[in-house]
Amino acid sequence: MAKIKVSADTILSILQGIMNDEDINYTINDVSAPEDWKGKTVQEALNVKYYTFKHRPFDTEKVIAKILDQEGGVSIFTSLNRAFCLLSLSSTDRVFSNKIDNVTVSANLEYWVQTDKVKLLEDMFEDIAIETNGIRVPVQIGSEERQVLIAVGALNIGELEDTTEFGEMSVCEIRIDFVFYENAASMSDYKIEFMMLENGVENWVELPFAELAIPSSMTQKSSPYMDNPRNVGSINLSRVKTFIIAFDGYDNAFVNSITNETLASDNDISLDNNKQYTMRLSRKGNVFTYDCVIKDHQISVKEDTGNEMHSLTLTTRGIRYGIA
Repeated sequence: MAKIKVSADTILSILQGIMNDEDINYTINDVSAPEDWKGKTVQEALNVKYYTFKHRPFDTEKVIAKILDQEGGVSIFTSLNRAFCLLSLSSTDRVFSNKIDNVTVSANLEYWVQTDKVKLLEDMFEDIAIETNGIRVPVQIGSEERQVLIAVGALNIGELEDTTEFGEMSVCEIRIDFVFYENAASMSDYKIEFMMLENGVENWVELPFAELAIPSSMTQKSSPYMDNPRNVGSINLSRVKTFIIAFDGYDNAFVNSITNETLASDNDISLDNNKQYTMRLSRKGNVFTYDCVIKDHQISVKEDTGNEMHSLTLTTRGIRYGIA
C-alpha cells in the first residue's frame, strides 16, 4: 500500500467537498436573514475565496475585471462582498511504520469576512462538526482510498479591520484536525436495529452502542488419519454465534423493553425465557438478520458516569421438533 501525500491543497479539497454537502450548504430561507442572502446557499452568501500558500489573492480591481471578462457583468454580491480564507498546515504527524499509514494533520484557517457573516460562518462550522462527529469520512487521495476523522475546533474572532476595500471585516481563525486511516472497517460502518411492536405496528429501532463483539465458536471432534492414526485432524460439528453488546440506558423502545423484563418479578408468569428478538446488523452496506434469544443481560449504574449501563449477550435462537 502506497503512503499518501498530504498537502494544504489536499486538506482544502476535502474541506470544500464537505462544505458543499447539501446538509451543510443548505438554501437560506430564514425570515430574519438579510434580504440579499435569502434564496442563496450558505456558500453563496459567505462568498469566500479560499487560498493556500501556493496561491496569492488578487486585488479588488483584478477580481472585478476577471468577473466582467468571464460573465459580462458584475454585482456587489460577487465583488465588494467578497471574503477570503487562507488555509495552512500547522503540524503533520505520521505513525512511525513502513506498513501502517496513519497520518494526523492540523490545519489552520484564517478568514477575512464581513462582520455580518461571522454568525453564518460559525453556524457552518458547527454543522460540519455535527455531521462529521465520530464518522470516518471516505476520501480519495491520488490513487489511494482513505478514511478521515475530523475534529472541528471553535471559531475565534480576532481583530476588526474597518478600512479594507471590502468594508468592515472580521479576522477569524479556526483549527481543524484530520486523522487519516487506511481503508478498514470501523465502528461507524456498523448499525444495530431490533424489530419492536409499537402500537400494533412493527418498527426497526436502532440501538446506539458503545462496544460490539461477535465471537463465533465451533464445537470440534478429533478424527484420525486413515494412513497415519498416530496423528489426528479436527472437524467442526456445530457452531454458535454470540453477540455481546455494551450500551447506555437510552430511552427507546428496545432498551426499555428488555430492562423492564430483566427487572420484572420472578413471579410474573408472562415472562418468556425463550422470547425471540429479531436483530438486524449492518456492516458496510451488507445487512444480516438474526433471530436471537437473551443469554445474559447485566445492568449496572456507577457513580463515576451516572449513566445506566448495559451488557447484553444474545445467541441465535434454536428450534425444537422443527418448530421455532
